[in-house]
Amino acid sequence: MRTVDREHYAGLLRLAYLVLDEGDAPLMRARRAAARAIRVRNGGYPARRARLVAILLTDPPAGRPQPHRLFFEPVPPLKGSVRAALRELSPHERLAYLLRRDGLTAPEAAAELGVHFQIDFRDVDQVTDAVDDRTGLDEAAQRAEIEAFEPDLVRLRPPLAVPKAWRATVAAGLVAVVLGVAGFVLIPPDEASDEPAAIDPRAWQQTSLPTVYEWPAQGELRDDAALLRRAAEAWRADRHDPPQGRVVVLYAGRVDGASLVVLRDSPGLREPPIVAQYFERRLSRGVESVRRLGTGAGQLIMLGLTWRYLVPPWLRDVRAAVPSGRSPDWVPVAVKDGLTDPLPWRWFTPRCQNYVVFRMTFRAPTGGWPRTVTQLASHDPRSAAPRVWFRDPPERDERFSWAALHAVACEGAATLSESNDLRLGRLWSGELPDGGGRATLLTVDVSTPWGAPGRSILMSDAGKALSERGGTNSDFSSSAGTVAAAVWWRSPRRWHLVAAAGPGVVRLKTVGELGSHEKGRGRGTLLLVVPGPRAGGPPPETARLPIAQVVAYETDGDRTVVDPS
Repeated sequence: MRTVDREHYAGLLRLAYLVLDEGDAPLMRARRAAARAIRVRNGGYPARRARLVAILLTDPPAGRPQPHRLFFEPVPPLKGSVRAALRELSPHERLAYLLRRDGLTAPEAAAELGVHFQIDFRDVDQVTDAVDDRTGLDEAAQRAEIEAFEPDLVRLRPPLAVPKAWRATVAAGLVAVVLGVAGFVLIPPDEASDEPAAIDPRAWQQTSLPTVYEWPAQGELRDDAALLRRAAEAWRADRHDPPQGRVVVLYAGRVDGASLVVLRDSPGLREPPIVAQYFERRLSRGVESVRRLGTGAGQLIMLGLTWRYLVPPWLRDVRAAVPSGRSPDWVPVAVKDGLTDPLPWRWFTPRCQNYVVFRMTFRAPTGGWPRTVTQLASHDPRSAAPRVWFRDPPERDERFSWAALHAVACEGAATLSESNDLRLGRLWSGELPDGGGRATLLTVDVSTPWGAPGRSILMSDAGKALSERGGTNSDFSSSAGTVAAAVWWRSPRRWHLVAAAGPGVVRLKTVGELGSHEKGRGRGTLLLVVPGPRAGGPPPETARLPIAQVVAYETDGDRTVVDPS
């Protein structure tokens, strides 16, 4: 092979291995991919690299780990290294970063990858920034580390644990294999190199906002290597929801007579991680629950049907209450080695979507004031466990906060089993017309999908729903001042369109079958109430109400349209 071809092959092999750095036989797969890419004769290294990108993105992933494995393996990554940071990304994101560090600009890297999947230069910049943050190295240092990594520089696997009488025989066998031409050895599945990883127990203490990616392994069985391997292999064999990227242990212990392992994967920046629960009992073993987290933030995880929850180490003073109560009756919940005591099964009532409310205390490891964390959690390990936030300025009214939680959990203001983190806001409180009594217009926004429009609902001071869900112009990240909402509300006599807006909106105007009605900014919250059709007989279907929308005019001249249905 010519010198230039050898140099190209070395660069292609390095790139391929860093993309495939997980699972079964990554070095063998990287060699095959680099060998196919080096066959391109025209175009030099850029053409060969483009061919390698196509091979890595279009070839099917490796199947289940096989018992025959290479006797040699590349040196494991150092903590904080580029290779360790790449293991937290998806293969597509690894390629984007490596192309960027291989001399391409962000638009050029996006163009090369865009032939195979949807990506733009902003995605490349986001991935590059993520590696910068995780390594703490500048661009030159990252390039130097990548160029210094040689997948063909290998180390021996640790020797198997064998009786003393067999050591001489094993040593002779090792020498024969090393000197022979085969280079392979039969290794039992339990000695596989792709065992799950564990996070440094001090990692979460080194950041002001720890997430599931800093969640260390907990439980008395976290050092049982054989159990952890069986759990990881069982999850990788799952055809419906297999893990992506590196598998990491969150918990391993004995729970109600069963051995339990909780694992999460590393899908990269675009997708939140998946959490899987593996159980071993006397007559059964396997993965019994798989759930994609709504966000990467650390959150409570329901363990099987044990009525227990896994709690990250940065959340303390755990309390729980039933949302159906008229006021919160907080009950302390004991936590030992990350696992709570079981909650009473009778707390989970169908009319509150089988959810309970948790309150915990978070104090940043880097200092600062402690703050309260509120979360809704189900009895079903596959259902979402959304955190609940209140819009700025922070709501300090405990009565309103509990009424809002009651409306969300028990009155249908949100579908919790499908919700991610929620942000609740009080847009307006006051007296309704036609003797409707006092009410609050509550806004409910979800964190994902990004930019999803929010919903609104009229509720009483006790959290009882007074209307069906309406629309808003907001999402989870919108400024509280520019939020506007509209709902249909039925009084004893007629329907009313009720709309309100924050201080950043100067005017509300209706358009549609109700005609043009307008309300400008005065003192207090901007409120517009427009009478609708008479409410005789049973409530009509939403489709039979007048077609109407509300236009919100903001102080900077922008305007948005809100649909009340």
